[in-house]
Amino acid sequence: MFSKSPPKVRNLTIHVQTGATIGPKGLPLVYGSPDSLTILHAVINFETSHDCKAKGVEILFKAATRTTFSDATVPSLLHEAEQVFYSKHWDLEVLKPKPGLVGKGVYARQVSVVLDPSFPSSSHNVFGSMKYVFEARLKGAKGFSLARIDWTVHQEVWVLNSTLPFIYPGVNYIEEESEPVAKFARWNEALPFALMVPSKTLYTGQVVPVKVSLEPFLSASPFAGQEIVILGATFILLETRLFRVRFVPEVREYVEKVMSIGVNTGWPRTADGWERVIHVSLPLSPAVSLSTKSRYLEISHSFVLLMDLQVAGRYKPEKLRAQVDIQITAPRSVPSEPPLYGEMVLYDDGDDDLMAPPPPGFDSDEELPGYARYD
Repeated sequence: MFSKSPPKVRNLTIHVQTGATIGPKGLPLVYGSPDSLTILHAVINFETSHDCKAKGVEILFKAATRTTFSDATVPSLLHEAEQVFYSKHWDLEVLKPKPGLVGKGVYARQVSVVLDPSFPSSSHNVFGSMKYVFEARLKGAKGFSLARIDWTVHQEVWVLNSTLPFIYPGVNYIEEESEPVAKFARWNEALPFALMVPSKTLYTGQVVPVKVSLEPFLSASPFAGQEIVILGATFILLETRLFRVRFVPEVREYVEKVMSIGVNTGWPRTADGWERVIHVSLPLSPAVSLSTKSRYLEISHSFVLLMDLQVAGRYKPEKLRAQVDIQITAPRSVPSEPPLYGEMVLYDDGDDDLMAPPPPGFDSDEELPGYARYD
């Protein structure tokens, strides 16, 4: 009887070392800040149980924004653009019994990249994205004769960069030098009101104390002396994305309401004017993209207040609207043992363990960890 030959095995994998920190869709997650280097370490493994046809294994890393949209007049024509912020290339040393063959065995290499904290944070949006991706290629591993193509695997890393001063999640106000941002307006030249947030720069997941203030109806208006009656209010976070491509003047704009919180109770009823502070929890990434400004992709944010005002003698409520432009970044500090991604967690401000541990010393010119081969 003929013995059954063992099945052929060929595996190519990428493992990014971020510990237990997991981002959206299970992606490895890292935080970056101007205070410390963000270093990504990845291990690329290639295993083959037999000598296989291939030219070798190469490893790539790229951080880039990419935009794509259809032509306005010819929908089948796609316009694309890419801005590469960082890229790097390595080779995995493998045994080559003869040209065009990779010898059987298990091969591994650890590679490292240092990320600039000023790079845009990861985002996936309609018409474009910002991605940090490791790629491994077994060159010429598929197909026949001269038409052989690469076998490729990818591993994206979710990167959240911050420009905030060091603070703990849940702190209401950013440091004292951060000036509040206010919008002062008037309804019908009769009712002054204002919307105020503690800083122009806010961070994902932050509990933001939003101040709403109304003054009495102006004495020269026909509503002077009337009671101010607010039926309800809505706090909205708008995200505006601008997409550009090369050689095309058109700019695609996409506006999305990424947060909407209604508050229909607790509004004072008085003719004397009042102030009220509402604590609003901002959404987390990727429900909200972080503010970005690059050649082909821009992401900006606005905080909007809508209020329904009931005025005596009018059947329908009047609309009051105020808007302030803000920036959204990532929080600077991260818990030592991150929760499952997307959960709301309360932190103890006095816990020193919440401070992100300092990164290991790293010399960009230092020889990176080398190759390993196991038979």
